Amino acid sequence: MNKFFLKLHQLEYKWFDLKAFYYSKIFGHCGSKLKFWGPVYIKNPRKLHLGNNVSINDGAYINALGNIKIGNDVAISAGAKLVSTMLDVESFTTRKKHVNKEILIGNNVQVGAGAIILPGIVVGDNVIIGAGSVVTKNVIANCVVLGNPAKKIRDL
Repeated sequence: MNKFFLKLHQLEYKWFDLKAFYYSKIFGHCGSKLKFWGPVYIKNPRKLHLGNNVSINDGAYINALGNIKIGNDVAISAGAKLVSTMLDVESFTTRKKHVNKEILIGNNVQVGAGAIILPGIVVGDNVIIGAGSVVTKNVIANCVVLGNPAKKIRDL
């Protein structure tokens, strides 16, 4: 399915209505001007909600089992990971139960190459997440975060 999806995305602009129809059938919600720059891996696309003008780069991994909502004007760089499921460490047993937690990403957000956003995270509007960062806590609006774990380094 990923090869078909990539070929469909590469169709000329005149075929935009066909692409929009296809995207509306596989994603929970899909705004206008969605762009994929190379192959990406999306698990549970029906639980992925995309705003307008979203750009997702080569090699991105998005696991939307616990729902992911991405706002408008968001760029997700190459190799970034958004993971909305994790092991339940609160009631750890030998069964290794998983829990799902929604990820919310605001408007005008840039996710750097190789960055990881963990389950249950809320990223505010106008945020830059540096390359290779691991976001373990919510990110307030209008700032730049960087590192592992990601920490605010300055305001925007």
